[in-house]
Amino acid sequence: MSNLAKRCIFAFTAMPVVAFILWFGDYTRLALLLFLCIVATYEWARMVSNVYPDKAKFISILSPACAVLFTVPWFGIEYKAYTLPILVTVIMLYIIIAFAYVDVKNLFPWLVLHVSAPLYLGLWGGMSITLFEHGQGFEQCAKFMVVMTTLWACDSAAYFAGRFLGKHKFSPQISPNKTWEGAIGGTLFSIFWFWIWTRTGFGYTVFDISFASTVIFAFIISVAGHLGDLLISALKRWSGIKMLAKFSRATAEF
Repeated sequence: MSNLAKRCIFAFTAMPVVAFILWFGDYTRLALLLFLCIVATYEWARMVSNVYPDKAKFISILSPACAVLFTVPWFGIEYKAYTLPILVTVIMLYIIIAFAYVDVKNLFPWLVLHVSAPLYLGLWGGMSITLFEHGQGFEQCAKFMVVMTTLWACDSAAYFAGRFLGKHKFSPQISPNKTWEGAIGGTLFSIFWFWIWTRTGFGYTVFDISFASTVIFAFIISVAGHLGDLLISALKRWSGIKMLAKFSRATAEF
């Protein structure tokens, strides 16, 4: 099956399910974010453990749990004060585990790489929650959906631009099929898509910002998407493990 066919099948099956979950209410949105955090953090821990073997077999369970701890406090303003204590506790816990279970030659890279997963993905979950408003409906999750679809638009446009126009490799060691032409094409289309949903666009106004701010924000979103994609590709090649779930890759991009 071609890569294009896989992309289409994934998009047409995942989008309706995700749309319903986002529309339904606050707790289904939180459940979706936590599910993505758990799966992505588990796979991250699995890849790191494949390169730096350790005796702490429970780390693939601990990392998702820590990611959840970082995400949940963002659900209510009154709980955000717990973020810093959780951060300190998690870092100390990982240090203790590293001292107790990891060979000293691998201790520092093991520690940095493992603790990065719950911090990176937990922060993603928490910041994503801030894009939601309380209540049922698409209006309450419009900001999240615009950012999410901007990344999907960037990824899809980059694929087609790279396929038909790509000549100059972007990062051949990490992702041989990525090209500069594809990255530029994806970025330009993502700016256009994001602009549609702003004050100066011609769609429903989700972000009440100027045209200049639109270009800047969309550019940052698209670049972050490209870098997230390359990050996961680098982790996959570095560890020699293929990711179990496509949405784990999408989470890292997001």
